Amino acid sequence: MKLSPKKQQGMTMISMICVGIVVGSIFFLAVAVIPIYMDHGKVTGALDSVKKTVEAGGVDESPDQLSTRLFKILGMNNVDNLITKDNISIAREDTGHTKINIKYEVVKKVVGNASILVEFDDSVEIK
Repeated sequence: MKLSPKKQQGMTMISMICVGIVVGSIFFLAVAVIPIYMDHGKVTGALDSVKKTVEAGGVDESPDQLSTRLFKILGMNNVDNLITKDNISIAREDTGHTKINIKYEVVKKVVGNASILVEFDDSVEIK
């Protein structure tokens, strides 16, 4: 009676370890990056809130008033530590509209000397 060798199927232990390392690394990076984008959502929400409030009120506010209003909203959302006055530019355009631009970056230390840098540049035009 002849015995035929069985075909081996499945992953070896080394390939399972490699897959585990890749999946673990992706999870580790996601845990580091997701809070950055959640805070960015709060910043864009603050910009939209300023726009809606000013347009609904119909009052033409000065750049200092707009900046104060924006920083109050950012403070309520607990993201005022991300944005400084140097990151915000408020300018009146020739059309009479006011444009608020926020440009900032977030550096998150991952491990050792490796960091993640995420840059954001958002603007809103108030009519």
